[in-house]
Amino acid sequence: MRVSFMEKINPVVKGVTVLLSCVILAVTSSWQMNLFVFGLGLLILVFASRCKLLNLLKVFLPVLVIAASSFVAGLLNGENQVESSSIYQAGDLNSALLLSTRILAYVALGMVFAMTTDQKTFIMSLIHQAHLKPKFAYGVLAAVNLLPTLNREWDQVNLAYRVRQKKRGILPFGPLFNSLVNGIRWSENVAMAMESKGFDGDGKRTYAMVTKVVARDYVFAIVMICLMLGGMIVSFRFL
Repeated sequence: MRVSFMEKINPVVKGVTVLLSCVILAVTSSWQMNLFVFGLGLLILVFASRCKLLNLLKVFLPVLVIAASSFVAGLLNGENQVESSSIYQAGDLNSALLLSTRILAYVALGMVFAMTTDQKTFIMSLIHQAHLKPKFAYGVLAAVNLLPTLNREWDQVNLAYRVRQKKRGILPFGPLFNSLVNGIRWSENVAMAMESKGFDGDGKRTYAMVTKVVARDYVFAIVMICLMLGGMIVSFRFL
């Protein structure tokens, strides 16, 4: 399977870069900067990752609806609304644009990390680059893998209720309780399996996957931060 450029970037470096980009975005108050970040995120997802356009549309369509709602709300409830008139001052429009485009920008930055990062590679990167203890890192990995198990247990419990023709109320506490019990039992089995293999998380161990920081990681971080700083400097001219 072909690996895209963004998937080759070290997850810790990618995460730190995205966080710094969010900080830079937070200290600016320009909707032009927000649109720049949103467009930059889309370009990265389209041309530097294996994300399909249909998947991107599914993710961003609800976000666009929320952004449009925020724009209308900001426009109708702006502080500079002229009383007894349907005319709004420019400050209201800027506030509405800032509010709505800020949502798009943050979602785009989050998707750059979420949609181009493998969870196992991310955990290994936390161990090797962030020096997180393996017992905590593998605990996070086990919790993430627990979510599909809970979903599968939920479907099985609901199927059992339908086969037995048991009625479920508006709040299905029975199926929910059974799913949680099965999930707890699964987590205990994982813990027992790790202990039986001699895993304590403190001793020295070997790893099947070792992540490293290479030149392309530094190039990505530097270029991304420079683009964010450049966009921030240019956006100040619009204030």
